[in-house]
Amino acid sequence: MLGPSPAREPWRDTPVGELHDPLLPRWFVLTALAMIPLAVAALVGAFALLGTREVPVAERRPPPQGPFTNAVGAHQIGGAEPVVYEDACRLLRGVRVAGTAADRSLLRRGLAGLCNTALADALSEPTEAALDWFAAHRGTVRFAAFEATGVDSTATAFTLEGPPGPVDVEGPLILVNAKFARADPLWIAPLVAHDAVLLHQDRANGRAEAALAARRAEAEVCRELLAGRRPSRGCQDAEALLGLPDPLGALRAAGYR
Repeated sequence: MLGPSPAREPWRDTPVGELHDPLLPRWFVLTALAMIPLAVAALVGAFALLGTREVPVAERRPPPQGPFTNAVGAHQIGGAEPVVYEDACRLLRGVRVAGTAADRSLLRRGLAGLCNTALADALSEPTEAALDWFAAHRGTVRFAAFEATGVDSTATAFTLEGPPGPVDVEGPLILVNAKFARADPLWIAPLVAHDAVLLHQDRANGRAEAALAARRAEAEVCRELLAGRRPSRGCQDAEALLGLPDPLGALRAAGYR
């Protein structure tokens, strides 16, 4: 009685190359080659669709959310105690900085640039009044990480609860996006001017007039302090917003009141 026939090797009749490696059927190779340009085209088209909508300039600083003057989504703030900015100019006397020693050094350099702008009489009365208010209330400037990574800074005049307790128990707080810890320290100065004006005039009420005044303050510091230097994206955005035919209308369309 004959036993069961041996299992047939499925690749027995498959053409092989000179190293005895199986060769794919020609139809399969041709089909795969034809699919390559189609796959590339689909990938390029997907990226093109994702990048077609550029965020309008009025939306790059979103309206308030919770206690913050500009919405930043989830955020992370360090717990280091603020220290007074020593040797500050009269306008910023009383302002505090917080963070690591390196953070505080960068923030002081940014604030020093703001002092230089004030000493050059380049600040408008509303900007000076806001900075004077911020300093008189022992305001703090520190870096923070934002979920909305494109937002340059935000501010609050309210105590923020967080582990292991309140982040700042006295005075207004300006949070600068941590990305500026790796940029020109002078780029911090226009952000402080912007947020001080927004806090002073509006807290977190979302009025378009206050948002526009804050952008004006940012632009005036940019023009004076960064003349001849590479401007930040925030400086460019401030100028672009002010150059619109109806900046107030654009801010309202972006969600401001």
